[in-house]
Amino acid sequence: MRRALGTALVVAAGVLVAAAPAWATRTVCSSGCSTTSIQQAIDAAAPGATITIGPGSYYENLTIDKPVSLVGYGNLTVLYPSVSNPDACETSSLCGGDSSNMILVGADNVSISKMRLEGDNPNLTSGTVVNGADIDARNGIITDQERGYENLTVTRVKVTDVFLRGIYPYEGTFQFTHDTVENVAGNFASVAMFASHASGVMSENKVSRANDAISANWSKGTQFIANTITKSESGVHTDNNGGIGGVADVIKNNKVKECTTDGYGIWVFVPYLSPSVEGNRVSGCAVGLAAFGGAVSGEGPTFANDKVNGTGATVSTGETVGAYITTDQLGFEFGDVTATITGSSLQHFGTGLHVTQTEPTAGQPEGGQATVTASNDTIAHNAAGAFGGPGTVVNAQNSWWGCTQGPNMGTCNSATGTVAYTPWLTARP
Repeated sequence: MRRALGTALVVAAGVLVAAAPAWATRTVCSSGCSTTSIQQAIDAAAPGATITIGPGSYYENLTIDKPVSLVGYGNLTVLYPSVSNPDACETSSLCGGDSSNMILVGADNVSISKMRLEGDNPNLTSGTVVNGADIDARNGIITDQERGYENLTVTRVKVTDVFLRGIYPYEGTFQFTHDTVENVAGNFASVAMFASHASGVMSENKVSRANDAISANWSKGTQFIANTITKSESGVHTDNNGGIGGVADVIKNNKVKECTTDGYGIWVFVPYLSPSVEGNRVSGCAVGLAAFGGAVSGEGPTFANDKVNGTGATVSTGETVGAYITTDQLGFEFGDVTATITGSSLQHFGTGLHVTQTEPTAGQPEGGQATVTASNDTIAHNAAGAFGGPGTVVNAQNSWWGCTQGPNMGTCNSATGTVAYTPWLTARP
């Protein structure tokens, strides 16, 4: 016996047991069954329910307001937005409720897996064309900032052709693994996978054709692990890590390649803690690694065992740089920056390592202090090896410069400005 709602008691082998709540599982199909709407299934489901979404095309903008799991059939399950409003405003993601969100999450313990979100509905015309797609969705998967959430999981989901945010949690905790995000490049603020004021893991994802591929702002502790980014302006970066508490971010074993013109591979912006950047591979980017200022003196990134190659990188002006360390905070004045580079390779750039600090002015008596320690690195096959600007402290001892004679000799790379390089390695580390 089963009731329409609640929990029924059934007799099995003389023992009273509780049956599962109604709608503990729910199946949706695109046609020919009792439930053809994903939103109707969400509305009817009990908290904790699993909703299986069959193959087919679904034209809906979903709101999830309870703990549920959406499970599709991979690329055979395709969600399109039913409303077109990709460029609803200039200043926010949700635009006061006017934006076209494919999935808006406002509940704890939501899981989304094995489905495709296509932001270009072929039945709608927005006139907003990005990389050949007529974009209808402003956001792919995004959390409701008013309702909040915890423990959002997105696994094996593909998000394509979205204007502003591919996958975006605000506050809370999250885990995004084995996802694919493509063509999120509506404007300069577009980010494929972005977390703000949150903590979690982004691992083994693939991002391509994004303005900003994978990043976090005011992170409480984010791990960026083994992601692959191609054809994007920015690969992986973390901003203001630790400014509202938490632990240092980790950027490890990622691959960034084929950046667009003037593109950056992996970079750190104004940290309050000291992020770890380790074991990454960056190729074809105008700037391979970078650190911009710092919020707390003495805190700064450690770049370890990163392999950076400038072959194929393009710039509109200036030159390519393997590792760029500066006190400049990109329009937010300046801050002391401390960086360590160890066991890394900086090759085939205009300049392998460039360290600079903001010059003092009449209204700004200080420019911040840039301090870099580089050791056991390979700085070779660049037009210029390492340069330290006025006032900087650059200790690049015990590194390999491309030949046994040391910097500024023979075929070795140069070391100029404030760079200290003695002793140097006489063999590649």
